[in-house]
Amino acid sequence: MKPSPTREALLEAACTLFYQRGIHATSVDAILEKAGVARQSLYLHFASKDGLIAEFLKVRDERWRGAMQRHIASASNAQGKLLAIFDFLADWFAEPDFHGCAFINTAVEYADPQHPFHRLSAHHKALVREEIHALCREANLSDAEALANQLALLMEGAIVTEQVAPGSQAALQAKQIAEILIHRSREETHAHVH
Repeated sequence: MKPSPTREALLEAACTLFYQRGIHATSVDAILEKAGVARQSLYLHFASKDGLIAEFLKVRDERWRGAMQRHIASASNAQGKLLAIFDFLADWFAEPDFHGCAFINTAVEYADPQHPFHRLSAHHKALVREEIHALCREANLSDAEALANQLALLMEGAIVTEQVAPGSQAALQAKQIAEILIHRSREETHAHVH
């Protein structure tokens, strides 16, 4: 089924406004105005603002992880890909439209861990961590799960630091720490082999 232009316009408007302003601060009217569509079309395509929020989080997850995967794909090996994640962050932070992580922001807006939007945000973070874990395994690094958790933590710290203090060089600093962690893990791997 081909997506309708009206649905696409609503979704794109929501993606932009929810990310720039936050979900609670973005009214349905603001979305309708930006999309240039009638109110009933929102309810026809998404049933409610909540339906639109859920779709925004799904699309944002796919696009963000897709952008990260494309960025790191050029690295020659898994270890290079792990470090390239931090170059991806640096490029993202440099974008004029950087407003932090949509999923961290959403988890803060919907603070109850049981709330569906909080859970969708947590799910995104789990998917990113799993991708890092897969790269750690591929790079044959010792204690891949612990290292993946540490690198994911570095990513989160860099994102929040840059959001709070733009121009912080957080991605570069996180990459330097990641290099140390990866190097240490590689040494432990070789120690176990010999």
